Amino acid sequence: MKEIYLHYLWKFKLIPFHKMKLTTGENFKIVYQGDYNAYESGPDFLNAKVEIDGLLWVGNVELHVRSKDWFLHNHHTDIAYETVILHVVYEENGNVLLNGSAIPTLELKPIIDLHHFHTYAGLFKNKHTILCGTQLRNVQSIYLISLQEKALFQRLSRKTENLSLLTGSKDANQVLYFLLARAFGTKINQLPFEELTQRLPLSLLKKQNKKQQHALVQYASGMFTSDFSKTVKSAASNGIVNRSSWKFCGTRPGNSPVVRIQQFSAIVREFDFETSFLYLSKEQLLEHWMVLLSRIVEVKGEFEKVPSLTKSFKEQIIINCFVPFLFWYGQESSEEQLVEKSMEILRLLPSEQNSILDKWKKFNVCANNAAESQAFLEIFNEFCTRKKCLSCDIGIQLLSK
Repeated sequence: MKEIYLHYLWKFKLIPFHKMKLTTGENFKIVYQGDYNAYESGPDFLNAKVEIDGLLWVGNVELHVRSKDWFLHNHHTDIAYETVILHVVYEENGNVLLNGSAIPTLELKPIIDLHHFHTYAGLFKNKHTILCGTQLRNVQSIYLISLQEKALFQRLSRKTENLSLLTGSKDANQVLYFLLARAFGTKINQLPFEELTQRLPLSLLKKQNKKQQHALVQYASGMFTSDFSKTVKSAASNGIVNRSSWKFCGTRPGNSPVVRIQQFSAIVREFDFETSFLYLSKEQLLEHWMVLLSRIVEVKGEFEKVPSLTKSFKEQIIINCFVPFLFWYGQESSEEQLVEKSMEILRLLPSEQNSILDKWKKFNVCANNAAESQAFLEIFNEFCTRKKCLSCDIGIQLLSK
């Protein structure tokens, strides 16, 4: 038996409470099962209401596989558990006292459907990474569509929730600058690109002329040995990124940090980071971004010609920079139409191609656009790999049968 499974049964009231009594024989009735405390320390369900022999109790509920787990988890030394009004266990194997009195205890072992539990446990024995993959054909498409919508919103929320903290600013221009740098870094060099924006904030960068901006980004990156002017060196007052921070291993020549820094510096030179473009239509906005990301091919001068971006990388920049920025800006300014537009733009872009999406394809689940591919990435990373089937709409639907 697993404690998380007991949480699932309690949360969705999948227990025949009308047939149950407490271990001490009192009549028991659930009025409200409580708010599931999935992330914070303390009891598992908060603000519950239960009726014991006609008397209403209000407080928190704690669940364990065995009652003595209370002591194994050191709840007897934690004042947060002094508000527990009900101890729900799979098996009672000893009394638990709270302030000298036994905690009312509900034992589930006599009534739990073991066949249902084995169905749940079977999901985790699946050798495939997508645990329910072989059973997806048994799920109505409406549930997968609903999960995709939730996952897409969750992914954009997760990507943007700490932007003000990460950038040290609520200034939209600086946030956009930060997101653009992070997108150019991809997963491999995301951190040194983020550091670059901290050492070279947009407010400092834009005080220079275009030629110096281009040079300043490259100098502050710490990756170039060119003879930079005194003006450029003195402008980098916050120092430069340590060369050892940049990762070359696992990058193809076109994705090496040297190339990406060159491309980023060229974009920075051409882009003013103003945000008025956000109010264009979704089609115009997508075209505007594509045109912007194509400008670097013309940048020349004392530096070698900058390689142009591939179409697929431009799309990745839009997916990982401009769309999250549009979502974040809409949330910050309480403009719901911008939030919705960010997701609609993803529906205009083709699906990404990677190993995670290939796993979905093995079960005949294919992403038709970038909105769907982003959703499937979120479901895989946040539910499948963490085996959170009991928090997933698909897992819940499969276990409800």
